[in-house]
Amino acid sequence: MAKSSTKTLKPIMKWAGGKAQMLKDIIPKIPEYKGKYIEPFFGGGALFFALRPDNAVIADSNPELINMYVQVATNVDAVIEKLKTYENTEEMFYEIRALDWETLPQSEAAARTIYLNKTCFNGLYRVNQKGQFNTPFGKYKNPTICDEDLLRSVSELLKKANIICGDYLDVLMEYAAPGDFANSLLAMSKDNHSFYMTKCKRIIGSKPYYRGRHQKLSDYLFLSFNLVTHVILYIY
Repeated sequence: MAKSSTKTLKPIMKWAGGKAQMLKDIIPKIPEYKGKYIEPFFGGGALFFALRPDNAVIADSNPELINMYVQVATNVDAVIEKLKTYENTEEMFYEIRALDWETLPQSEAAARTIYLNKTCFNGLYRVNQKGQFNTPFGKYKNPTICDEDLLRSVSELLKKANIICGDYLDVLMEYAAPGDFANSLLAMSKDNHSFYMTKCKRIIGSKPYYRGRHQKLSDYLFLSFNLVTHVILYIY
């Protein structure tokens, strides 16, 4: 495995379908690699933060999510400053939720993304057909809205990464090279035995696990990963 820190970090976002609960099963199966760590479906980035690779390409097709990571990497002080102004109240939650993140300063948009994630129901990122965030208030008693120490540690790690907003296949085609490790596992269950690694022609990667024709892994952007899409990723 390529050089990484021995200290793990927690993700700064909750994320549906994330791998945080499966790290103890996933990490021992990661093969040795000498190149880059590439994650084209970043989401909450649980494996990336656990491994803390020194040379990484992380990507997602969600521009709001990518803006948040870029701002934490490059402008963490402003993100923290804004987060400290937010309160865990239903009134403020819906006031902030109603804002259009694309019209806000980038650091404020990033803080909004984190705030809504920490205070919405189950940390679920969900948007309507107009692309507006619509998960309801979570009614948590005392969520940690601003974990300043974690944000600063994450910022230092993200500064080492190339953070991309783009389609997974474009990212793999442009950045993957021999000896890289691509964390492209889309889904798996704890009792599923189909999780395994394989050496591919161009990269070392993980094969996706397809759970049926009704499976939707990217509903937040109205993209459905069907069997054909899984096969494309598997072949690549």
